[in-house]
Amino acid sequence: MQRTGVNQKRKRNVLTIEQKMEILKRFEKNTSVAVLATTYNIGKQTVRDIIKKKAELQSFVAKADSAKAISDRKSLKGSTFRELDDAMTRWFLQKRSEGVPISGHMCARQAEMFHKELKIEGNFSASSGWLYRFKKRHGIRELAVQGEKLSADNVAMVEFCYDLENLIKEHDLRPEQVYNGDETGLYWKAMPRRTLAAGSESSAPGFKVSKDRVTVLCCANASGTHKLKLAVIGKSKNPRAFKNVKTLPVDYYNQKAAWMDRVIFKKWFFEKFIPQVGDYLQENNLPPKAVLLLDNAPSHPDVEQLKSADGNIFAAYFPPNVTSIAQPMDQGVIETMKRLYRKDLMLQMLGECDFMEFWKLT
Repeated sequence: MQRTGVNQKRKRNVLTIEQKMEILKRFEKNTSVAVLATTYNIGKQTVRDIIKKKAELQSFVAKADSAKAISDRKSLKGSTFRELDDAMTRWFLQKRSEGVPISGHMCARQAEMFHKELKIEGNFSASSGWLYRFKKRHGIRELAVQGEKLSADNVAMVEFCYDLENLIKEHDLRPEQVYNGDETGLYWKAMPRRTLAAGSESSAPGFKVSKDRVTVLCCANASGTHKLKLAVIGKSKNPRAFKNVKTLPVDYYNQKAAWMDRVIFKKWFFEKFIPQVGDYLQENNLPPKAVLLLDNAPSHPDVEQLKSADGNIFAAYFPPNVTSIAQPMDQGVIETMKRLYRKDLMLQMLGECDFMEFWKLT
């Protein structure tokens, strides 16, 4: 006779990160542990363990690359090669932001190159198993180039608007105290792709597009009354073009690939952002409190690491897949900065102005 009832062994049920976040939200709305255990077909102790890991789960979700990664993933365990995984994620997002089609073979070759160049310890093989796990961790799927267009998560956007409104009310912040920062690649050697031509010219000879670039971090407050110095990341520690980088009207950093990374971002946040924002608030008789809104790029440290000693100046992250419609710097600010750069560069080529005047305008 088959046993049924309380003595019957429950089938093991492993929840996704998304389901665990649902449990946390329902628990905060006073749903009991017993009800949650029954609803999700898990043990009461499992529910309690999820509640204990609230901070860890929230931090993971804030830094997730996409909503799909959260809905599919069941464990918080990261890659064995953490540094390699971060480098690959930054490379992948950068290439996709440029519209470059990426294949699995390209990912594997790039991973092997990073492992060698970064001198990461341990034997590494960019096998099909590694590629599968990498795509699974970051919610990467294959699309036809002419097919589906990546779209913003409008539902998450609406929820974020409510969360941001509550955050502003909780800390009693004014627009002058709400900041946004975002990085962009600047191809400083790229020539115009179109040109005027004389009537006698039937075509314009082509040229190889230069890939020389720097990363530029733009940051300002919501009222537009405080624009921080541009932070520029190049490859060289002391570029030959400048006698002394400390005299530049920008905050200059260097990194092997001219990318933003967590070390540089923390250095900028604590040594530039906090002091400059503190001085601005004091000069304008505003409370010494401010929030910096960021996208969830892998180059940004966990939110717990980005706060002043007194906790009054801190960072908060946008949810995955909303930055295209929510990130203030993506609503024309960065585009305008690049347009000013291109205009100033062309004027310099014609001998009409000094290149460095561009930086004074920003």
